[in-house]
Amino acid sequence: MTSTPRLQPLATLDKQALARVDYLLFDVDETFTTHGLMHAETYATLFALRDAGITAVPVTGRPSGWGNVMLSTWPIEACVTENGGVISWKDHESGRAIQRVIHEEHRGTGYIEKLRQFGARIATRFPQVKVSADQPYRLTDLAIDYAEQVPRAADDIVGQIVTLMRAEGYLTAVSSIHIHAYYPANEKADGVYPLMQQAFGLSRDDVHARAAFIGDSPNDASLFAAVPLSVGVANVQTALAKIPVAPAWLCSRDCGAGFVEFANHLLAARRIGVQ
Repeated sequence: MTSTPRLQPLATLDKQALARVDYLLFDVDETFTTHGLMHAETYATLFALRDAGITAVPVTGRPSGWGNVMLSTWPIEACVTENGGVISWKDHESGRAIQRVIHEEHRGTGYIEKLRQFGARIATRFPQVKVSADQPYRLTDLAIDYAEQVPRAADDIVGQIVTLMRAEGYLTAVSSIHIHAYYPANEKADGVYPLMQQAFGLSRDDVHARAAFIGDSPNDASLFAAVPLSVGVANVQTALAKIPVAPAWLCSRDCGAGFVEFANHLLAARRIGVQ
């Protein structure tokens, strides 16, 4: 843990700090969604943020295929998918969507095929889980579903799968619903910095000064640690034992309601700042 106080109530967040936020980086599953569903109020908040001049950027473990859909249909200009493995953004001159895989090794011959075969072996060995339904749309990682379309697997099963993945030479990340395997290393922060530079011309220091991040699970840890204005929706508290650096601030509400709660703080501060 860092020495900086963490998990402070959202109400204690300085309004001037909130007013400086031009970019909201956000996790999707169980931060933006609620028990797998995207609620109307949460989705509408993206439009409110855009209209207030705050750029929302999803940073998710979901596949690059989902990123293509989000970029085409959500009021966003850029996103990070596959836990930092893939970045996508809209080119302002051409209007085209551009996609980039961060590590060339992930595009190597046989890389993703080998991961998919490994996933099939895991699902056979552990009948409590299955290969994620979104695996066909992934470019860089394997996702094992332990809590989305199957009953939530016990922690010891998740731990055994993580151990097996690491024994096979892969790095791992655990989200609120999936166990991910990949190699070489990528975390959400590894995708955020090149995306923000490519899409918006921001340096790492710019991101730290002008962006906030909100999330809920262990695979959000790199951004909880890196972004000074990091926030957890209330359900992050169930995963704190697995997160090396907790978010600096904590919402009072869970999941999508927590996202709306924090977004409303940003919108209120922006209105005060404009007046």
